[in-house]
Amino acid sequence: MTAVALVGFGRNGRNLFRALYRREGISIAAIADPAPPESLLYLLRFDTLLGRLPDPAELAGGELSVAGRRTRVLSGAQADATPWAELGVHTVLEATSKTRTREELHRHLAAGAARVISLAPPPPNEDPDLLSVPGITDDRIESRQRIVSNASATVHCVAPVLRILADRFGLRRAMFTTAHAYTSFQHLADAPAEDLRGGRAAAENIIPQASRSPSMLARVLPDLAARVSAYAMNVPVQNGSVVDLVCWHERPVSVESVNEAVRAAADSPRWRRLLDYERDPIVSSDVATTRCSAVFDSLATMTLGDRMSKTLTWFGAGCGYAERAVELLERFAEADRRPGAAA
Repeated sequence: MTAVALVGFGRNGRNLFRALYRREGISIAAIADPAPPESLLYLLRFDTLLGRLPDPAELAGGELSVAGRRTRVLSGAQADATPWAELGVHTVLEATSKTRTREELHRHLAAGAARVISLAPPPPNEDPDLLSVPGITDDRIESRQRIVSNASATVHCVAPVLRILADRFGLRRAMFTTAHAYTSFQHLADAPAEDLRGGRAAAENIIPQASRSPSMLARVLPDLAARVSAYAMNVPVQNGSVVDLVCWHERPVSVESVNEAVRAAADSPRWRRLLDYERDPIVSSDVATTRCSAVFDSLATMTLGDRMSKTLTWFGAGCGYAERAVELLERFAEADRRPGAAA
């Protein structure tokens, strides 16, 4: 049984809880969040995007009880405590969505955890022991890895399509724009912010943003480094995001050949749980709770001449990203059980 702690109980933390609380082989030993426990319980039970929690949940004696399992809740001043050794926590899931330095993440190891997985991109000048992008880095998982990043939902979405198209048609250059649903990091009304555009009302504006995705893609797909650039826009939808990818290829392409390459890949063992091939005319709300990392929109594929393709791939920033973190936990548990493992 792998005991985990959820640090941060916002969208990512609650998605993780829903994915984990009935999972065999994993127990949620602790939740740490500065918000009052009653607020955390309420937002777990009633979720605007996911609906009601299927099972009764209650708080008693500083513990959250759901489906016969109890979880210690650290809130208020206690939220900064890290009693991981005392609670028997093996893995900390840093779910605040904030980019953390290695030093910040290492405090969980110093407190007794064996591993920490950050659900956020790493700082641009630091490398985690593993930057996890499913389908790309699965064979790089090792028990000795202690500080791990789950990259981002955008990278989980675009990396499979980039890999598939580059392998099939070659890739001279790629550029993509992510139209990203707003999150709790944005404001609902105009407010002062270090990023002036980022301070504008998220539900009323399309807000251009810099993208951290190319630097992460360069780390996990080094053969494509310096050939991929990107930009992002926050758009006024609650969930459901899309990557608009334009590629310049080395070999001829057509709408049919691009779609067939992705369709065949989506049926392969490597990409089956990660990539869905969509034949219907979907919109953003249709992917809000998808468990895949990428939903390829076959009806949107375009080409210009025979060396340039344009594709749309959808993703939901919550459920699929949480599923990948849970699968990463399970893969590390397998690695830790191997003879000679360091954990």
